[in-house]
Amino acid sequence: MPAAGSVRLPRSSPKTVFAYAYVCAYIADTSIRVSDEAKQRLDLYKREDESYEDVILRLTERDKWAGFGLLSETDTDTRDAMNGIRAEMRETVDSDIGELE
Repeated sequence: MPAAGSVRLPRSSPKTVFAYAYVCAYIADTSIRVSDEAKQRLDLYKREDESYEDVILRLTERDKWAGFGLLSETDTDTRDAMNGIRAEMRETVDSDIGELE
């Protein structure tokens, strides 16, 4: 007689055994508290399709051009060109100021 809880297979059944695994995946999240003032400031920068996490990541991006419309998705060459234009403009302004003195 089989033990309690065991199942006896008929002798004519195949001897293939199927095993099922149950996998749980947890996503680690951290909650932070912010003041009403901090949330209001985040709301000023939050775009319609963004979460607060997206806003924080965008605002804390090391790339100074990140999040600025068309330049946020452009390659390094375009950003380098923008830096060059800015440098030229500064030189022009410095030159104009020098002439006025």
